[in-house]
Amino acid sequence: MRFYVEKLKEKEVVLDFSEAAESFPALDALIQAGESRFSGPVTGRLRAFLANSFVEVEGRVVVRVVLACSRCLKEIEAPVDTRFTLTFSAGLPPIEGGEEDEVELSAEEMGLIPFDGDEIDLREAVQEQVIMELPVRPLCEEACKGLCAHCGANLNDGDCGCSAPVFNNKFAALKGFKAEK
Repeated sequence: MRFYVEKLKEKEVVLDFSEAAESFPALDALIQAGESRFSGPVTGRLRAFLANSFVEVEGRVVVRVVLACSRCLKEIEAPVDTRFTLTFSAGLPPIEGGEEDEVELSAEEMGLIPFDGDEIDLREAVQEQVIMELPVRPLCEEACKGLCAHCGANLNDGDCGCSAPVFNNKFAALKGFKAEK
């Protein structure tokens, strides 16, 4: 998933790829931690071209991920399909007409991805796009009832029979209190 910047001077570069999720370090870390599984390869198409002095990369990445529902822990399979545009820069663009007390921004602060040398590796950018598309709190369904806090039964399968917890409300003694005006 690398390309040489010199080739972009001639024409745009299109990269089609299909790789196992384990070949991406951050995705492999999610798998090893047991946070997710991927039920197929990470596939996509990336198009890179020169735009002024920047390298623009437009892409689409598709993968299916298996996650645990955040309420009932049931495994669910969710599609990840993301489109993105990234801008790479070999350095900061020149800033014209600045004052002495102005602060210079870094490439990252301007939304640019810095690169060194004559090639760009898109592996990190692709895995970042996949991770950003993963749901923070995946749900098997919007109306998921979750697990019983007392016995751990899945409440989507029916009532577990546990009695409602009794809360120790210290302010219950003030329930009938009325202040005089």
